[in-house]
Amino acid sequence: MEDSNPVEYYLEKNSKIKLNDVPFDLRDYFRLDMNLSNLVKEWSMKDKWFENRFSKNCQMDTARGLRLLRQDPEETLFSFITSANNNLTRITKLLCKLCSEYGNPLYLENGDLGHWTFPSLEILAQPGMQDNLKKIGFGYRSKFITLAANWLLKNGGRSRLLELRSMSHVEAQAFLLQIPGIGKKVADCICLMSLDKLDVVPIDVHMHRVAREKGIPEASCKTMTTKSYDIISKSLSDFWGNYSGWAQTILFYTRIMESKPNKKLKEQISRFRINS
Repeated sequence: MEDSNPVEYYLEKNSKIKLNDVPFDLRDYFRLDMNLSNLVKEWSMKDKWFENRFSKNCQMDTARGLRLLRQDPEETLFSFITSANNNLTRITKLLCKLCSEYGNPLYLENGDLGHWTFPSLEILAQPGMQDNLKKIGFGYRSKFITLAANWLLKNGGRSRLLELRSMSHVEAQAFLLQIPGIGKKVADCICLMSLDKLDVVPIDVHMHRVAREKGIPEASCKTMTTKSYDIISKSLSDFWGNYSGWAQTILFYTRIMESKPNKKLKEQISRFRINS
């Protein structure tokens, strides 16, 4: 959504927010001040491999409207803990269940229930929450969710997470790696998607393959060490520049869409796109 197409949105019932403030919130959340087409041109100029991939496969049509959201750090952190060894369908169901069970209701203008807020750290850290989360399907992740919530409350809470936005990637990553259930890839995903570290490239299996295709030597091995992870991530970041994390998001999405998962998965992924 880089032009003037309308976006439908709802405010929480009895919300005190001023209507003229909402457009800024939308622009901030969807990063609408960033022009994706211009970024793709910039990446293509810097990286011949990127240019060839997009011109050959017409991937911009597939990626049209894809936005790298500026998400809430708390919600992002616990969503990624939930994503461990999980699939998109189940992750979505679990997070919706978590919100409906422990979040606050959000009502539409007509009084109908629209959704729920994400549970607070205080709620997730309550005694007995681990067992409650197991009952609604979180399995072993229940332990890490409650441990992470308790750790955060003892180490600055939500305000500390928000402070990470003004810190360096190294500082933010180091803080996140202290949290139970957070490894390097997840820490980088949180940095990219909620802490304004737009030059960070998290390395998963898809980006590992991209690095191999680009001829990065450390990507030749099937498994990654901590050292090779760091080198691959930095190499890709150097290729694409200040917004390399957005390039990663585009490549991740298009590679999934061009692979051959079942039709339902493609349809689910497509629901997260914002038509431009």
